[in-house]
Amino acid sequence: MNLMLGAAGEERAAMNLMLTNPDILADYVNDFFGPSGPYPTETADETQVRQQQEAAAQFEAEIQAQEQRGVPQNFQRPQMEMPTPGQRSGEGARGFWGDFSALMDNNPENAWQYLASAPAQAFTTKVLVQDS
Repeated sequence: MNLMLGAAGEERAAMNLMLTNPDILADYVNDFFGPSGPYPTETADETQVRQQQEAAAQFEAEIQAQEQRGVPQNFQRPQMEMPTPGQRSGEGARGFWGDFSALMDNNPENAWQYLASAPAQAFTTKVLVQDS
């Protein structure tokens, strides 16, 4: 028991000396939080490097997760059937404009005659743009 009380007294004396002497306290704190201590603190440069590495790792993880899930449905390209050139896709106005397109490709000088004989419905379904 005396041995334990002696050790506790020595510890108390050392703590009292350390807490009352600012130079010893500063050395203890610097060693405790320094690079070789149990709780080293980062410098501003080390913090910045660590944050950059963490951000890069998080970005890489997000990219890998996206690759595994695939492209979301709302970002995929729509799948549509492409019209075959030279085929008429419908009747009426669509057929008229398809014929007009073929005539413009083959014989553009006579296109005005074809437009003159156009039904009124063909022009009502076509959107005309005029600069104002």
